[in-house]
Amino acid sequence: MQAPSAQAYTAQNRYFRRAALVLVGIAVLGFVAFNLAGITDITAMPTATHVHAIAMTAWIGLFAAQVMLATGGKIAVHRQLGKVGMALALVTFATSFAAIHATFAAGRVPPFFPPGYFLMLGFANVTLFGLFVAGAAMMRKRTDWHKRLMLGSMVMIYEPVLGRTLPFIVIPALGGPEAAFPAIIENREAFELFRFTVHMAIAGLLLVLDRRVNGRVHPASWIIVGAVALIYALANGVGLSAGMTEYAISLMPASGAGAPPAGL
Repeated sequence: MQAPSAQAYTAQNRYFRRAALVLVGIAVLGFVAFNLAGITDITAMPTATHVHAIAMTAWIGLFAAQVMLATGGKIAVHRQLGKVGMALALVTFATSFAAIHATFAAGRVPPFFPPGYFLMLGFANVTLFGLFVAGAAMMRKRTDWHKRLMLGSMVMIYEPVLGRTLPFIVIPALGGPEAAFPAIIENREAFELFRFTVHMAIAGLLLVLDRRVNGRVHPASWIIVGAVALIYALANGVGLSAGMTEYAISLMPASGAGAPPAGL
C-alpha cells in the first residue's frame, strides 16, 4: 500500500483521535450518569461486577491514552504501553465473563431481557471485543489495520453503553420510569430495533468518515459494521433458542427473580 502524504497522515490521525475520544467520552458519561441517576443499586451489584468495572475503566483510560500517544507521534511509548494494554485486555476479558455469570447468579437479569438473550448478548459483546483486540495485536505492524481494529474493540462494547445512555431518551419520552419499564417490556422488539439502529449508525458513521478521510473504506471498517450486526443476530438467534434459554435459567437463583434494570 502506498504511504499516505503528510497531509493525509495528519488528517487520518485527527480522524482516529476524535473518533476514539468521542466514543470514550460517551461511554464514560453514560455509565456515570446512569449510576448517579439511581436507576440501579450499585451497592447490590456482585463483587465480580465491581472488579470488572475497575478493569474496564482502566482499559478504556489506557485506550484513550494510547490513542493520544499514537496520534501525537509518541510511538515508542505507545508500543511499550501496548504490552500493558494487552495484559489489561485479558483481565477485562476474563472479568467480563465473571461479571456476566455473577449477574445471573444474583438474579439481576433486567426484566425486559429474556435470560437467554441477555446471556448471549453478553457473550457476543465480550468475545468480539477480545477478537478485535487480539486481531489488532497481531496486526500491530500494519497500522492501517491495527488502529481500526482497536477502534472496533470499543464499538464492540458499545451495546452496554447504549443500554445506559438510551434510557435517558426513552424513559422521559414514555412518561417516566413507572410507565417506561412496562412499555419497554411489552415492546421489547421495538426497543431492540432502536438499540440496533443506533449501534449500527455508530459503526456506519465510522465507515463514512473513513471514506471521507481516506478516500475509500478500509476492509477493517466493513468488519466493524459486520461484527455489530453479528452481535444482535447471535442474541436474537442463539440467545432466544430453547437451549440457551434453558442454560441461562439454570444460572439464575431458583426464584428466577429479575432485578432492577441494570444487571451489568
